[in-house]
Amino acid sequence: MFGPPEDVEGQCNARLEIADDYGDNIATMRCSLSPKHEGPHREEFDNNGPVIITWISDARNEKDSNGSHTK
Repeated sequence: MFGPPEDVEGQCNARLEIADDYGDNIATMRCSLSPKHEGPHREEFDNNGPVIITWISDARNEKDSNGSHTK
């Protein structure tokens, strides 16, 4: 899969972008909670056991008008 993940209707869809293992790209997490939820964003998946990741910021708000990161 290449490019950003698609938004899912009925979910928050906030993004968290982190560096990958080799530093040559970014990995994107997508919040699956309801839109306008309270508290931190959250993604859950299974990787030989349950993984739960929570975060506060939304990478969609951290890009400039050219689509580049502002930080």
